[in-house]
Order: sequence, then C-alpha cells, then structure tokens
Amino acid sequence: MHVAAQGAWMIADINKMTAMSANLYVLVDVTDGRRDFYVVPGDDLRAGVRERHEEFMASVGGVRPRNPNSRHTAIHPAHVQTWRNRWSLFDQAAESVSEDAGS
Repeated sequence: MHVAAQGAWMIADINKMTAMSANLYVLVDVTDGRRDFYVVPGDDLRAGVRERHEEFMASVGGVRPRNPNSRHTAIHPAHVQTWRNRWSLFDQAAESVSEDAGS
C-alpha cells in the first residue's frame, strides 16, 4: 500500500491485500504535513476493504467503468478513524502471543 496525494492508501490488488495474514497494520497519514497513525487489526481492515469494494462494484453494475480489469481500491482515513493511535493493540497482541507460548 502507499499513500496517495488525496490522503488515501491505495491498494493495487484487492485480492492480494485481502489474502494477506498480517495481524496488525499501521497506516500513516502523511498528507498536508500530518502524522496520523492508525493501528488496525488485520481481520478488521481486510473485511472493511472487501465490504466497501463489493459495495462499490455493486453500485457500478459489477464492472469498473474506466478499466474493467482493475482490481485497485482505496482506504480513506475516515474508514479507519476508530483505530487512530490505538497503540494498545500491540500490547494485546503481545499478551496473546505470550499466552499461546505458555500453553
């Protein structure tokens, strides 16, 4: 993923992105001199991306208007606002790993 000028993270291939297995993503909004961080659980991010993409595709009749073969999509800061500065998710993930190791 990379940040576009309009403040969205662009995803080149939604299928590849939603097939990933990262537990957490840290998205950084660097537009207009900002430094906003979003710590997002992987499953939540992938599910939200897939849902919004499917809604968009349904709204255009299932075929992208300008490039039918394109699989790109975007994540806007509003889509991940809930996870702004949620650094505590790293602590929760570390605790989960520790518990699994102790089993």
